Amino acid sequence: MAPTDLSLLQLPHACREDLAKPRSERIDGHTISIATAWWHTELAAARLPRVSIASSGATRISRGDLFADAARLDTDSDDELLRFLFRVLAWGSGMTLRLNRKRIQAVVDSPSSAVAALRAALQAAREDPAEAYEALRPRNRNAIAYLGPAFSTKVLYFAGRGALDHPCAILDSRVATTLRKDCGWDSLGDTGWPTLTYVRYCALLDRWALEESERFGRRVGIDEIECWLFKPSSQH
Repeated sequence: MAPTDLSLLQLPHACREDLAKPRSERIDGHTISIATAWWHTELAAARLPRVSIASSGATRISRGDLFADAARLDTDSDDELLRFLFRVLAWGSGMTLRLNRKRIQAVVDSPSSAVAALRAALQAAREDPAEAYEALRPRNRNAIAYLGPAFSTKVLYFAGRGALDHPCAILDSRVATTLRKDCGWDSLGDTGWPTLTYVRYCALLDRWALEESERFGRRVGIDEIECWLFKPSSQH
């Protein structure tokens, strides 16, 4: 199938209506229930005791929490990089823990390469989506086993600390389904997207965000559009 001409795609009206709601409510306050005890047990079993997912008793993580994590993150610290990764995974997984034990084991098996990939990705994410994506998906393969596009792009996204001009957005199968069914990106596959596809995706959301920024008279972040795309069709 020939690549879809993304310059012809228009943002659905339902998304434009959703953008009228406060950003703080839809983005910073987007909170997910997490399996805190499971994560602490698994990380301790993997001999990663210094990596804590949440304070005692905390069972939820918000996008705003992860923005704050990224703002405080010391990228020279291996421990802090791993904590950031696992908190992003906890938020992205919610109560569905499939493959997370394998992701933890992948870090245990090769901690130096995992940390190097994370450090390179986070350093590039605020300026270059292609370089950042390649750091975690070199030659369309996972730099960290079982950390595919759906989770690696969450890492790239949260590296932006919630900045409205951050160029990297989350791309997963639910976002892709909405892009195909509701927006007309016919050539977009289900998963395993190459770097060029991710770059085209970020550019499409950036165009839409700039158009909506003019309409609303405020800066619209690309994550505000991604968040709408992620919702099941029944919620649109």
